[in-house]
Amino acid sequence: MRYNQTVAGVRRYDVVLIGGGVIGSSAAMALGERGLRAAVVDIDLSGRLSSSEKNAGGVRATWWQPVNITLCRASIKYYESVREEVGFRQKGYLWLYDAETWPKAQAHLGLQRELGHPIEQLDGAAVQRRVPEIDRLDGIAGATFSPEDGLINPNLLKEHYRSRSRTLGVEYLDRVYVHAIDVAGSEVRIGCWRADDPISDDTLMRMMTEDGPGEAAAGHLFELSAAAVAITGGAWSPSALRLVGLKNLSEPIRRQICLVDNRTVSLAAYGMIVDSSGVYFHNDGAFILAGYSPPAEPPGYHFNYDGERFFVEEIWPRLYARMSVFERLKHVRGWAGLYEVSPDRSAIVGRAAARVYEAHSFSGRGVMQSYGAGQALAELITAGRYERFDASALARERFERGELALEELHI
Repeated sequence: MRYNQTVAGVRRYDVVLIGGGVIGSSAAMALGERGLRAAVVDIDLSGRLSSSEKNAGGVRATWWQPVNITLCRASIKYYESVREEVGFRQKGYLWLYDAETWPKAQAHLGLQRELGHPIEQLDGAAVQRRVPEIDRLDGIAGATFSPEDGLINPNLLKEHYRSRSRTLGVEYLDRVYVHAIDVAGSEVRIGCWRADDPISDDTLMRMMTEDGPGEAAAGHLFELSAAAVAITGGAWSPSALRLVGLKNLSEPIRRQICLVDNRTVSLAAYGMIVDSSGVYFHNDGAFILAGYSPPAEPPGYHFNYDGERFFVEEIWPRLYARMSVFERLKHVRGWAGLYEVSPDRSAIVGRAAARVYEAHSFSGRGVMQSYGAGQALAELITAGRYERFDASALARERFERGELALEELHI
């Protein structure tokens, strides 16, 4: 690769975070709250290909692993305190289970309630009373409703973290690609390349799947130093992990979402509905937002949206099989984003090596856990231990120890 060889002076921070999505921005805010001088570097702070921007907007603590419940519960309490600023609508999650998954869901109700998560158990008649539009109960063995779960605007949430962190002195550096990390000395040295001009989507995709900006990119080099570095790059964390000699354990998996024009009924009174077929949906302004994750989706950095065909083959049949009012749905548009999925479908958070920390691989729950995870990472960095927010079950060492945080309630 060929760089413009202009090297600026070294800027020094307490912590440099690589990745400025919702997790990196939350962790930056948490570090700023603790008085640390932090910088966030990202190849595209606008997040055109970011998982934070491609999110369906669901927020729930309805999980089966204690660490996932507690981090989401902590995040929900924070979102309640800033609900207007981040568009948090606490209308609950209605989850419909088939005969195979219903006994498992029932087995976890006690744990969820023990950890402070209110959740109701429903039969078919109760489902119809709560959502009368659900007029076809075939395949439903039972359901849960969690009233404190809800929907959020992921972009507003990310911007809230950034705005708050900037008032605390955090700096955000855009169009920056990290090409070297040296942790051998007494401080971390981070080699950066910054694009001189805006970067196209095609170039972003290439940079995220290859090493470096490539021959045609014009930019300049500079260096940062810090007491610690945190890898918070979501599905693009592998490049930073390689630079510090850490094994990448996760895979990027495409997830597609449709916006649907629904001319017959409004779902504005409800929160997220998750069907036993795996399709999930909620009202989104004048539309319905619906997503589905085909189990055979191959891993990889795939951003193409399959368009109306995906809606016709995967979304509409499942919606219509549950609600006859969905007979005349019309596809409007859609998009594809990435989950970064770990081997047990729980995040990887903790101290990864000397002066190296990480928070990534949230497997679809980055927005849901962002506040709690950011606070946990900041506690670990500043105090050397978890205090109020315990994410110890998410350390990468769990895979070697065989102490998995296997999350089965995953869509």
